[in-house]
Amino acid sequence: FKVSSLFVFRFPVMSASLLGHQRLVQSKGAHARLLGSARTARPHAQRRVLRAYAGSASPEQRVQELGLVLDGRLPTNPQGVYHPVVLVGSLAHVSGQIPRLPDGSLMTGIAGDSASEEQAAQAAYEVGVTMLATLKNELGSLDRVKRIVKVNGYVACTPDFERQPAVMNALSNLFIDVFGPAGKSARSAVGVAALPLGITVEAEAIVEVDLE
Repeated sequence: FKVSSLFVFRFPVMSASLLGHQRLVQSKGAHARLLGSARTARPHAQRRVLRAYAGSASPEQRVQELGLVLDGRLPTNPQGVYHPVVLVGSLAHVSGQIPRLPDGSLMTGIAGDSASEEQAAQAAYEVGVTMLATLKNELGSLDRVKRIVKVNGYVACTPDFERQPAVMNALSNLFIDVFGPAGKSARSAVGVAALPLGITVEAEAIVEVDLE
C-alpha cells in the first residue's frame, strides 16, 4: 500500500513537469524570453530526457537518442595546414573545432555585441557536435572514447563580457550527456577579440581513447 501511495504521489508531479516543458516549447513568446531562440532550447530539453538512462547506453546510442546530426560537420576546404586529430599513444589531440552546422554554414558573431549569451552557448553546443563528428571520423566509433581529458574553449566577445564559462557549459554538458561521467573534463574558457571566419566559439580537446 505504501508503494502504491508513493507512486500515485510522484506520477502527477512528473506529468506536470513534462507538460510544463511541453508548454514551454510550444509557447513561442515564453521560449524567446527564457532561452533567446528556438535552437537554444534543444540541447537542454534533450539532456533532461537522456540522463534518465545514460548509464545503460553507449556513446553511439546516446548520439542517436539525442538526435544529433553529425553529417555535414567536417570541413571540405580547411583554412590551415593541420591534422584534425593527432593520436599520441592513447591520447587524441583534437584540433580547434568550429560551430559548423549540417548545411555547412557557421555560427558567427561577437558575444556581448552581435551575439547574445544564449546564441554563444548554442555555438558552443554546435562546436561540441562538430567535435563528436571529427572524433567519429577519426576513430570509426565514439564508443572508443574512454574519457574527455581536457577542453580549451575560446569565445569571441567584447572586453566587458565575463560569461565565458557559462557559454562553454553548453559544450561540457553535451559531452556529459554523450559520455556520462567520463565526459566531464578539465577545462579552460577564455575570451578573445576575434576567431577565424568570424565564428563565435572554438574549442580544442585532449581525449583518451581505446584503440584495441
